[in-house]
Amino acid sequence: MVKRATKSRQKAASPRGAATRSAPASAPPTLSAAHLQGFAAGCVAGVLASLGAAHWSLQPEETGQTMPASPPNLQIETGPRFDFYEVLPNQELDLNPEIEPADLQSPRSDNVQYLLQVGSFRKESDADRRRGELALLGLDASIEAGQSDNGSWFRVYLGPFPSRSEMARARTLTAEADMDTLLLKREPQSVNEVR
Repeated sequence: MVKRATKSRQKAASPRGAATRSAPASAPPTLSAAHLQGFAAGCVAGVLASLGAAHWSLQPEETGQTMPASPPNLQIETGPRFDFYEVLPNQELDLNPEIEPADLQSPRSDNVQYLLQVGSFRKESDADRRRGELALLGLDASIEAGQSDNGSWFRVYLGPFPSRSEMARARTLTAEADMDTLLLKREPQSVNEVR
């Protein structure tokens, strides 16, 4: 008897579930009049927007200022005016033999030497190692011992250099080896080398 009551309940439940379903899932969607009206309204709005944009882009820009009826009489030069074409042919050169040309190779009159400091170390062994690294680069370095309030320091120097190009070459080589340099200007008598 218990089995018959459950079967009757299942049969009663199945018609109720079928009544709530509207159509099987395999049916294709249908287009209604609302769909067609929305499509037509979108097309009309798109056409009106594109016509408005085309009309707006064809309108000339209006500025708040109006141009004067006649331009003022101004003389405008088209480019720079060079007078040297006229001045140079009229110049005279004074080739007086009493005037001596400057001696570009003469030594400087201020007696100043330029050095590069490549390091400053507390231990002489560290300074000597830096001097060895510079020797591997082909640079002749010297070590100078000095005293300060903080104790003794051993400074590694390159130079003095005979020309700026030699100094620039040494600076380039040390920069490529990741060594910072400090350019120093000294009097020639103040250089005391330890080695």
